[in-house]
Amino acid sequence: MKREQLIKNGMKYEFKNEVQSDTHILTLSGVVAKPDLWDMIMENETINAQDIASALDDVETDILVRINSGGGDVFEGIEIYNYLKNHPSKVTVEVTAVAASAASIITMAGDEVIMDTGSSLMIHEASTFAWGNKGELKKAINALETIDGSLADIYNERTGIDKAELDELLTGETWFTADEAVEKGFADRKSSRRAPEMVETPEEEENFEAAIGSGQFDELKEMFNTLKADIDAMKEQPNENPKPKEPQAKSGFGRFLF
Repeated sequence: MKREQLIKNGMKYEFKNEVQSDTHILTLSGVVAKPDLWDMIMENETINAQDIASALDDVETDILVRINSGGGDVFEGIEIYNYLKNHPSKVTVEVTAVAASAASIITMAGDEVIMDTGSSLMIHEASTFAWGNKGELKKAINALETIDGSLADIYNERTGIDKAELDELLTGETWFTADEAVEKGFADRKSSRRAPEMVETPEEEENFEAAIGSGQFDELKEMFNTLKADIDAMKEQPNENPKPKEPQAKSGFGRFLF
């Protein structure tokens, strides 16, 4: 995605540098780009190699990079990718929402890549603006083809997907869900946080019985078993309620929300 489009879309910038439990955590959100004069005038803050190097040059502990970005400058993304890839510490990259375009390149640098539930990853061909005679346009096309080859090398090294398939994925501007990114090899695993099931152990049951007294415990246990039996009996009864009438389809289009 072009930097101007990302800024217009309101991609929120965040650069948080902290240490938790012997892990250095770098939280990145926003546009990937090397700051230029326009950024300084408009006070546009960006994810860039200089800031990341300043934050991580002296780090010797494990590093966790949490990223949420729609991308930006491909060359800045490749520079950040190579910096993280060559860092002596173990680097884990966690995609918290989206890693698209140049941000997907940065993601490939992780020794381990984690996709949070609901997150997505997108890869596509490089793009640029060009003007001038046919010679100048041919130079632009040659440059884009070279960049696309470099991108394919990065994704191939990470996933093992052959170059022909990667070319199709790049040309098609392909989006991956968290599960699809893991399946294709762009990520190692999906992060999923579920509430633990409450399973009462015999020891916990004995402690509960001792706390309230054996007589009351037996009464509660009998009530529970009776209630469970009633519920099981209701499940076995046939459903006599009429099937609700399905709504009729209407022509036209609704609003797409995402």
